[in-house]
Amino acid sequence: MKGIILLKKISLTILLLFLFSQMNAQKIEKFFDFQWKECKPNVARFYSLIVKTDSGYCQKDFYIRERKLLMYGNFKDSLLQINTGKFYYFHANGSPKSGGKYVNGKKEGLWLSYHNNKMLSDSTVYLHGKQIGTSLSWYPNGYLSDSIYSNEDGSGFSASWFDNSSISSRGVYSAEHKQHGLWKYYHKNGKISSLETYYDSKLIEKKYFEEDGIQMNDTTNRDRSARYVYYNDNNAWLKYLKKNIYFPFNQKVINGDEAVVVVTYTVNEDGAIENVFTSTPFSEKFDQIAEKVIKESPQWDPAIEHNRKVKCILNQVVKFRN
Repeated sequence: MKGIILLKKISLTILLLFLFSQMNAQKIEKFFDFQWKECKPNVARFYSLIVKTDSGYCQKDFYIRERKLLMYGNFKDSLLQINTGKFYYFHANGSPKSGGKYVNGKKEGLWLSYHNNKMLSDSTVYLHGKQIGTSLSWYPNGYLSDSIYSNEDGSGFSASWFDNSSISSRGVYSAEHKQHGLWKYYHKNGKISSLETYYDSKLIEKKYFEEDGIQMNDTTNRDRSARYVYYNDNNAWLKYLKKNIYFPFNQKVINGDEAVVVVTYTVNEDGAIENVFTSTPFSEKFDQIAEKVIKESPQWDPAIEHNRKVKCILNQVVKFRN
């Protein structure tokens, strides 16, 4: 009898060990740094949990220090490449960032996106992963920025506006969403900045115009991102940050020698900074200092697209070292 009891105990132990190993096999945990590179838990900023379900795999990503959800969604496959069902994304402040449905890895139906200030930023309908019908986008202040109409084959037309409601661009698309025919681009004052002719997204001809309407002889492409140049010093921005960023009093970083904050901001058409917010927070005092330094930045050179000044959204990594 004792032998039988012992055998039962051994069998039960083996069964429990088997079930425990199976449970562990159904759950995967990963940790990532501020650049979304996998790292050790003690320096992680993001945490990802993947759980095997009856229908596939459920993934939840979190902002660790904020204890808030970053993303929630399901996948059909173990490689997490075939999205299925509803997906939701969130800003670090907890407000919705975007959401919609996937069918067999392709976006389907209405998808909505939001700015960090909770204002609607985009409304687009998808059919088998392609935009269809009217897609609208808005600035953080609520003004309409883009309107695109797409047929099922990708043909359609587009119009965009500056945040003062003046026209920014207009043109049409051929199949597969390729620019076709004459596209008109405008300065913020309403004057034409560029007339560009395309054939299935291949630029055939262009004409540039000054802000006063006078045609330019030079049509050299000078598109660029916004830049901070002070007395022709290309390193001026990093010097500005280094000079003004300071480690907050009475604060301490555990499990590391630096604190990292990522700030998102916009350089507008006049070169001024606007819509500043922390997209990857560290701690309230660090976040406040990083945001303040960005907000108080001197004037920038605005971004250039199609021979006119446009808004440009940038991300800045700010590092604090004690």
